[in-house]
Amino acid sequence: MRLTRRAALTAGAAATMLGTLAVVVPAPASASLAPSLSCAGAPTGGTVEGSLCVLAFGQTTAPNEYNVTIALVGSRSSGPTTWSVVAGSLPPGLSLPATRPGTTTMIVGNPTQTGTFNFTITGRAPSGPVVTPATRSYQITITTQGPPDKLLCDAAGDFLISGTCVLPDAIIGQPYQALLPTSHAAGGTLGVVSGSLPPGLSLPATFTGPGDTISGTPTDPGIQPNFNFTLQGTGDQGQPLYQAYSIMVDPDQPLTIVLPGSGSTLSPGTRETHNSVPSLGLPGARDCVSNLVAPGGLQST
Repeated sequence: MRLTRRAALTAGAAATMLGTLAVVVPAPASASLAPSLSCAGAPTGGTVEGSLCVLAFGQTTAPNEYNVTIALVGSRSSGPTTWSVVAGSLPPGLSLPATRPGTTTMIVGNPTQTGTFNFTITGRAPSGPVVTPATRSYQITITTQGPPDKLLCDAAGDFLISGTCVLPDAIIGQPYQALLPTSHAAGGTLGVVSGSLPPGLSLPATFTGPGDTISGTPTDPGIQPNFNFTLQGTGDQGQPLYQAYSIMVDPDQPLTIVLPGSGSTLSPGTRETHNSVPSLGLPGARDCVSNLVAPGGLQST
């Protein structure tokens, strides 16, 4: 306890000394980050999919008023800003004001045509003698009514972490199948656009019904058992599908547990009770493993 306390006091004293000696050197007045365009359009935030910022969808069926805000971030100017579409085109019925006060603009209107529209916007704001433009690529999907088709991460064993859909683990040498459901369940196309599937697994380029399927029998992945990959394609009515995935490939090895202090080993399909943990120096203590169930029916209490 004394050693721990002394170490803590010593670390605290060092931190105080460093804090006292630290000198903050202000950045030159001219230094600033280059401005950029946001991907968080109000009222519905956009999502980054590869190099694109995918904005909220629109629809042609009334009520179909569309309104999304885009901001020029990092500019030292308070405006006004000038805006232009420099590549691609907005969905028919939508427009972008050429000049706006402040550092934001809006894509507004009433969509008149379904489809997926890719376009690039440039925003400029005066900042002293230099005007630095910011450019970003965007995408808007217009449907007849309701949200566009998309890949879901809700099949059995799936879970979503930071935008990546983690699929169930695969085991070397054992048949594997993972469903990739879509919201419209109406078929489409899919392909790997970055990363790779685990060796031995494949994905059909086209699918019908509720979704596509990754299947096969995984082989030894080598030193890297975790595979990250991104799928992209089209769903119902040609609407874009995009999702990042991850699959872990596990070795096909039986689980063996050596009970503490007893030297005995549990093999699959057996059950054994162990009431103390001598190796922890706690006579009479209950084993902390309770009702352990492992592949092959292994259980311990």
